[in-house]
Amino acid sequence: MFAGISWCARLAVSALAAHAAEPPPPPPALDAPEAWVVDAPAPFRSEPLGLAEALGQAARHNPELGAAAQDVRISEARVLAAQGAFDVEVTANVTGSTSRRPQRGSQFAFDVGRRSIGGGFGVRRALETGGAIALQFDTQRLRIDQPNDPTNAAAGRSSLTAFAVVPTLTLNHALLRGAGLKVNRAGIARAKLARTAAEAAQQAAAQQVTRDLVRGYWDLLFAHRDLANKQRSAALVRAQIDRTAKLVRAGKRSRLDTRAIEQALAAREADVSRAENALLVASLAVRRAMGQSIGGRDTLGLQPSTDPQVQPRALVIEDEIARALEGNATLQQLELEQAALGIDVKVAANARLPRLDVAASFSPQGRSIDTRGDAANGVAPRRATWGQAFGNMFGDDVRADGVLADWSLNGSITLTWDVQNRAARGAHQEAKLTVEQARLRLAAAREDVSAQVIGAASALRAAGKTIVAAELSEELARENLAAEQSKFELGRATNYDVLLRLDEVDAAAGLALAARVEYLAALAELQLLTGEILVVYGLTGG
Repeated sequence: MFAGISWCARLAVSALAAHAAEPPPPPPALDAPEAWVVDAPAPFRSEPLGLAEALGQAARHNPELGAAAQDVRISEARVLAAQGAFDVEVTANVTGSTSRRPQRGSQFAFDVGRRSIGGGFGVRRALETGGAIALQFDTQRLRIDQPNDPTNAAAGRSSLTAFAVVPTLTLNHALLRGAGLKVNRAGIARAKLARTAAEAAQQAAAQQVTRDLVRGYWDLLFAHRDLANKQRSAALVRAQIDRTAKLVRAGKRSRLDTRAIEQALAAREADVSRAENALLVASLAVRRAMGQSIGGRDTLGLQPSTDPQVQPRALVIEDEIARALEGNATLQQLELEQAALGIDVKVAANARLPRLDVAASFSPQGRSIDTRGDAANGVAPRRATWGQAFGNMFGDDVRADGVLADWSLNGSITLTWDVQNRAARGAHQEAKLTVEQARLRLAAAREDVSAQVIGAASALRAAGKTIVAAELSEELARENLAAEQSKFELGRATNYDVLLRLDEVDAAAGLALAARVEYLAALAELQLLTGEILVVYGLTGG
């Protein structure tokens, strides 16, 4: 498998050395040769796992991604709550009262009792420009007990019925402090920025989980292949024991040679045990990254079934940095934070203004009251009705009193001026300093991301070169081992010489495998920094 990577790495190293401004189109991905497809049995139950399947399970079950998705939903609920500041409010009421005040002695009285019942409804809405508008519509039926003679309690009393219809339109508005769309919609703007920030955080979490899972998967692959290497090394030592035993039986070697090689086998078998444990640890780490529960699971181990398919990546540092500065999710979060703080500055600046509020209300009235008959003056009695009350709202008739004859209009302008205004000035200064602080944090983060991109690119370049060198070392070590074994057969080398060559093969194989995993890890890190890792693995940030 990794021989294909080394071929790609050589191409990548040559492309990196050339620093081509226009990278050539990548060749098709290379499959790993059969020489690297090795089965490494472990003393615990295992199941195969592909990288695509692991990423899919993580997207569905990883708790960190689930929490990030909940943050997005919470931020959407907060946007809805912020928009509710400008919802239309409807009110309704029913009222009733009764009172009795008997006229006593020579008391001057216009009424001695009242009974009323009424109801109304209203509509109110806050204005985005600062203020509110309301319309209230009230009705009342009033029964009045009034004395026939206001100065004589013995003159008796009579009752009149009155109907009233009173609509009231009220407007209040801020002219200085609290006025303007940007100030009054600041809560909505903050909530929307918070939602976008939560989406960016979800994107960042998805990218980081993908990076961690990809690296964990390649670590799992390393543990799997390392176990195979350790098992193969132990098998070579066993073969060497067989050769030594034959030579001992033939009288060409001492039994001490057999004891020495048996000690080497014990050390190799201990390495195999440690590799098995490392494979189990790597399997559990991948399962946790996928969001799987470990307790009560019979099958703990994993066997990676996806071989890495690496394409050459021509690195142009300036282009990589530009992509990272544009697509890095962490930088996007900081930019959104700075934008939200900018809203706070505008609100704090508005709060420094004096408060100048205007209020106005207009209330026409329609009334209808019982009329007592007066035969002497030719006045016929007439009972009050709701129809007359509604009609009188627009004038009794077409006489001089005209339309809306019965009404009231009220208005006011109120100025509130905090002379020292220290609280508002301090809040404004704090908001401006916080924005400047956020700007410095963003600048530092951009420099940090740029440095990380350079470091990841350098690590990728170094890993590519290490792969080439490690493969050559491994190939040479295997040739030296074969030559030493041939010399051992001829009696021209000792077991010590053969074991020394075996150690060289183990070290070279381990270095080559580690270099390949390091290359893949550096590539995943660079893809995370540039914000392309989800696209590369066919995922989305949602």
